[in-house]
Amino acid sequence: MSKKKRREPKIECIAYISVEGDLNKIDRLEAKQERYIREYANAHNIDIVGVEYRHGFGQMDVNRQINEIAGLIRAKRVQGIIISNINKIIPGDNLVDAYAKVGIIKAAGGTFISVENGNLDLGISIEGE
Repeated sequence: MSKKKRREPKIECIAYISVEGDLNKIDRLEAKQERYIREYANAHNIDIVGVEYRHGFGQMDVNRQINEIAGLIRAKRVQGIIISNINKIIPGDNLVDAYAKVGIIKAAGGTFISVENGNLDLGISIEGE
């Protein structure tokens, strides 16, 4: 008798698409990044249940969108967020801002996944976990 491979339940995530470039190329670049994220998700048992686009907006809008996704996580509508690379949503090399965004999602009880960096974690456990 062969052993059945036990699959973990799928993680339901919002894909966050953030690209930089000329405004006339944004749609094409966003479609390319979304395909990249979906290929990773399909290979890693992640179900993309929604997509949020940055559309070239500024950092305040990115922060608002991250907070909205955290609200969906708290409401148990999704389990996390998946992005192509953390550098796509932080200004420059702002490590503090990167930790803040990951912390917002983790504090809501979610998972923050980066295609290029894997499951992002703060390296600390929040009381009650």
